[in-house]
Amino acid sequence: MEKSKLEMEFKDETGKKFTISIDDPREDLTEVEVRAAMDEIVNRNIFFTATGEIVAAEGARFITTTIEELAI
Repeated sequence: MEKSKLEMEFKDETGKKFTISIDDPREDLTEVEVRAAMDEIVNRNIFFTATGEIVAAEGARFITTTIEELAI
């Protein structure tokens, strides 16, 4: 079984990293769509960190994990 997630990384106003993870993102999600969503998050001030507002989108990545159950 494979599990996937999308991690979107931002910087807040103090320069600290802030990561949003989404489990099981749509498989056909494009870089353009992810960038647009991240820009929207920054522009609308949707999330705040303990140290301030998110001010920049830094990067994103898909993470895929393979899980193999053992019969014991």
